[in-house]
Amino acid sequence: MIPNADTPRIVFPKDLDEACRLQANPRTRGRLIAGGTDLMAQWAAGVPVPERIVSLKNLPELTGIALTPDLVEIGAATTHAAIRDDARLRPLLPALVAASSSVGARQIQATGTLGGNAANASPAGDTAPALLVTGGLVLLASVRGPRTVPLDQFWTGYRQTAAAPDEIIVSFLLPPRGRAKETFRKVGTRAAQAISKIMIATRVLVKKGSIEHAAVAMGSVAATPVRLTALEQWLQGRPLTESLPEEAAAVVRETVHPIDDIRSTADYRRWAAGQLAADALRALL
Repeated sequence: MIPNADTPRIVFPKDLDEACRLQANPRTRGRLIAGGTDLMAQWAAGVPVPERIVSLKNLPELTGIALTPDLVEIGAATTHAAIRDDARLRPLLPALVAASSSVGARQIQATGTLGGNAANASPAGDTAPALLVTGGLVLLASVRGPRTVPLDQFWTGYRQTAAAPDEIIVSFLLPPRGRAKETFRKVGTRAAQAISKIMIATRVLVKKGSIEHAAVAMGSVAATPVRLTALEQWLQGRPLTESLPEEAAAVVRETVHPIDDIRSTADYRRWAAGQLAADALRALL
């Protein structure tokens, strides 16, 4: 039940085409909802409830996980639990599996969706860094046709995305890690059911003792989830030495610009960001 709100009108399109037609017309357009776990929390906190909601739950085009040799496609309405429990994904996208396993409690994971977490566009969204390090794409749909957006261009500001008002997230097109190693870690007040103070995902490929490629992404250190491109460029070609983790931590602390808020201080986040990056590199050693 939504507290202190008039009951909104909820529309249940039968398929993606109908949902796109609804969103194309401002008179029938509604707030998109799948699991609704983020939105219900916002509405309970006093964010105005929309007059109209368009439910994407159970649309067949938005649900499921498909694998090809070079790509993993995950439907936007796929739940965190489905990602967590899919044994095929663990060797391909371990950071995303770990991130989905960290979202709230198991009840939230059973209801919340990958697309909803991305569309919510919170800098503290657990899955965003794990998506970013893949270098993948977001597939959007509207009556104008499909469109893809690189994940590193999808989050444009605090709770803002590159999706147009009439566009719907269909799926995420994610290259698997190959021979690279992935890590994911979040720091929160509690081990579960806590909004993250900071989180990190990495995808690092090492060849002959040196870093050939590095993708590092963090949440809660900027207005959006971000790739740490300065660190990635700094790591390129560097040998894995015992001193590398602490040197990388110093680069991170000079790069990130977090804020003070109710969950943490900017100083703590800056220190923790460096520590998380160092820990990820130590795992390679």
